Amino acid sequence: MDFVAQVWVFPKFETIYFFYIFLMLAAAFLYVRVMNYLQNKQGKVVNYWGEFHRYARARKCTQAELNILKSFYDTLTEDERELYLLPENRNKLKNALYRYFLNSNENPTEKEVNLFDKLFRSGAEFKKEILSLNDLTIGEVASLEADERGELTYVMQKTNEDLLLSVKGLSPDLLVPGKKVKLYVFRPSSGGYLIGGVVTKSGKNGLIFHYDGTIERKGESHLMLVEKISLTISPWPPEDSNKQNVGLDKNKILLSEENLDKQLDLLRRIAKDQKSNNSKKFDFKETPKPFVARSERLSDRGLLFLLPQSISSEVWKIQDLWEIQFKIPGGTSYSLHGKMMPIKNRQDLYLIRYVAVDEQTTKQLFEDIRNAGGIRESLT
Repeated sequence: MDFVAQVWVFPKFETIYFFYIFLMLAAAFLYVRVMNYLQNKQGKVVNYWGEFHRYARARKCTQAELNILKSFYDTLTEDERELYLLPENRNKLKNALYRYFLNSNENPTEKEVNLFDKLFRSGAEFKKEILSLNDLTIGEVASLEADERGELTYVMQKTNEDLLLSVKGLSPDLLVPGKKVKLYVFRPSSGGYLIGGVVTKSGKNGLIFHYDGTIERKGESHLMLVEKISLTISPWPPEDSNKQNVGLDKNKILLSEENLDKQLDLLRRIAKDQKSNNSKKFDFKETPKPFVARSERLSDRGLLFLLPQSISSEVWKIQDLWEIQFKIPGGTSYSLHGKMMPIKNRQDLYLIRYVAVDEQTTKQLFEDIRNAGGIRESLT
């Protein structure tokens, strides 16, 4: 039998293999770098908006205002997002936001003014009211209003009676000398203000707004009456009188075939507990009932009242919503719903915040409070 000798020859290592290995390593390195770049880029996008969002929330921006800011943010490049978030670049952010609003007609001008004040107003100016032109600042963003519309502008210079306003983006009909206009400005602590005046001169560098001495509040301001008004406070919704409800108490338990075992067991536990002098454990939940109280402060958003001594201090825990009925002196009768809560450090003082009140009712309540001599709200 013949054996065939087999010889294994190790392949010769060619120089071209070094090139192939280099290509594979370079491709792996490039893949890793690209993936890291994409992950870092995505992380930066999220962090930039997160930082901007936190800043806006800290400045008391509402969800609607945050939505406006998100639309503005989406128009920025990556470099702009990084640049504008630096605290030292707030003026650049302000200018960019102003340019965005000039080129956009999506938002009411007054909302834009409110946003500027919330984002860029200093802490010392945050609570300042508008009593004269002296309370305005150079660079203040405002809305010039006439003919039931408003357009964005800002204060370039001022005196005691005149303002030099920017004309960039303003319609020609607002630049006519003799035009009666109002300037809308905003303060986060006290709301909007309308400053009355007239355009006395205009040109390519600006317009002169002459103050006529009138300032009125507008929007987001809240007034209250410091007056004792009779309140009827009832649980809401009212109990359904048609609903069959069997009341149980610890001395008399009604038995039925359906729940005989459960009620017998309850009877045994109550008897046992009575022997150990701990009958409160099986007290049944108190039923909330209507009561009459008097207001301490009443505003268009809520009211403070003294809880009558005959009412349990725990009454606010046993009912989620309450109906409050009252009448403003010389004004309208109201029936509103709200949530009740105690005031810290005052055992007898309770707050009710209205819920689900329509805009028309809120406006009417505000007007009634103002006509009755209301002052700026402070419910806490």
